[in-house]
Amino acid sequence: MIMKKLILFSAALLTACSTELQLISTDLPPTVSSAFAAKYPGATDAKWEAEKENGRLVFEAEFEFDGKHREATFRPDGTFVDEDNN
Repeated sequence: MIMKKLILFSAALLTACSTELQLISTDLPPTVSSAFAAKYPGATDAKWEAEKENGRLVFEAEFEFDGKHREATFRPDGTFVDEDNN
């Protein structure tokens, strides 16, 4: 129920304001937090945004992992979408 409210709140903000919303890790749905921690154990300096991508809400993280700067995108249900290594 909390995740559904957060997703609806985030979607409303994205619709009302812009296409990106800065988040802190405690604002993430637990499914996204868990998926991120499982895929990138030991990642540091994660900065999160909620944004619309192709009309759908996604959560994007910028972080350090294995000595590299990376970006990863997850759906609200925790499904990994893609990764960009910079």
